[in-house]
Amino acid sequence: MKINANFKVFAGVHFDPSKYIESPAYGVNRFMLDRVGSEKARATTIVQYKPKSTFPEHTHIGGEEFLVLEGTFKDQFGEFPAGTYVRNPINSKHSPWVDDDGCTIWVKLLQMAETGEGIDPLHVNIEEAKDTKGQETDFGSVINMYSNEKTGELVQMCWINAAQSFPGDQKGLEGGEELFIMDGSLKLEESGEEFEKWGWIRFPVNGDEKRREIIAGSEGARVFRKTGHLTEKALGMEKIQITEED
Repeated sequence: MKINANFKVFAGVHFDPSKYIESPAYGVNRFMLDRVGSEKARATTIVQYKPKSTFPEHTHIGGEEFLVLEGTFKDQFGEFPAGTYVRNPINSKHSPWVDDDGCTIWVKLLQMAETGEGIDPLHVNIEEAKDTKGQETDFGSVINMYSNEKTGELVQMCWINAAQSFPGDQKGLEGGEELFIMDGSLKLEESGEEFEKWGWIRFPVNGDEKRREIIAGSEGARVFRKTGHLTEKALGMEKIQITEED
């Protein structure tokens, strides 16, 4: 299966809850954003867990990272409410479950390189980190949640003020950029297309033609931003290399 699998072109998806697809796992629905592979897949997905879902212990052979969007995600390391960023490195393990409130996450699977980081998970409460580590910018504020010099990857959470321009930077231009809108909206001035809550946008390396101008909506926007991860070098360093036949 291939969905938005050409990383050299622009991709954008508007969230539509009517397009959730049932997973083979009981109580799990998926809204696919990009994907290479069938069930063993390099994938970016919005995943909805029904209340009282439980999952056996499993190993992250290619790593996973996710944002908790609704409800509370739980495993042996703690309870992670909406607004938490979690990064589970390659070869880390956990046994997650969901209680009565259910849970929805935005998750990236099999997209990590093995660069000697160990297996300890990273958990970031986004709003708490904003209070303690937030940096003021021309567009609003930003926190850096993860970086990797070997791959060039940088993961941030950005708060863009209402009707404010959200500029790109050299790292995104040279290494690609991915945006996920947790709240609010972003408008691409070049095309006039507006992406609202849970919308997803991906700009390729040297994708400045569409990236020239982005403006936050009337309520501003809270946006997950990842840059530097779409170069041929970074993609080639991913531990698990998936083909269409996998």
